Amino acid sequence: ARLGDLLNQERERVLKEHHGAPTAGQYGAEGTYNKIASRYYFPGMRTYISEWIKNCPECNRYKAHNQKPAGLMRTPVYSKRFETISIDLFGPLPRTATGKQWIFIVEDCSTRWIELFAHAQATAHGCTTTLIEEFFMRYGILRRIISDNGPQFISSILQQVCCTLNINQNLIPVNFLQANSVERKKQRS
Repeated sequence: ARLGDLLNQERERVLKEHHGAPTAGQYGAEGTYNKIASRYYFPGMRTYISEWIKNCPECNRYKAHNQKPAGLMRTPVYSKRFETISIDLFGPLPRTATGKQWIFIVEDCSTRWIELFAHAQATAHGCTTTLIEEFFMRYGILRRIISDNGPQFISSILQQVCCTLNINQNLIPVNFLQANSVERKKQRS
């Protein structure tokens, strides 16, 4: 092949050779353009390749179409009170006279009602017991718990309680703590 203008019928052959052939690979518009541009040139080449690939049946069959639309994602609206809660631990703080130095925070995502529980230690057993005895017994069983990936919240005891009571547990990735309303409030203080 030589550099220079390609005839219209040659464009199709080159695209099939560099993109459509089973051994060519499906590199997308940019990758295909780079492969072809290293050996050929014709006017409007980038646009032509891009349009050709948009109509490629193989690309359209396997291309993922599950991407979120551009723009801000909406914050979920929680309609029922005590349907979804956010939980977190805050501390260690200076020890109190009764030996408490951790605050277990529970916030209802719908009403923004916050309850704070003092703990001596940050344990999974203590947090789970507090949820059951102090929260579920007063407000009922909820549908969802949002928390970070702290060891107290990914523990087998809390997971067992959530599974038994049919509660969906949503864990927030370490780099996206803003999704937890308790975390947002802690960052402001």
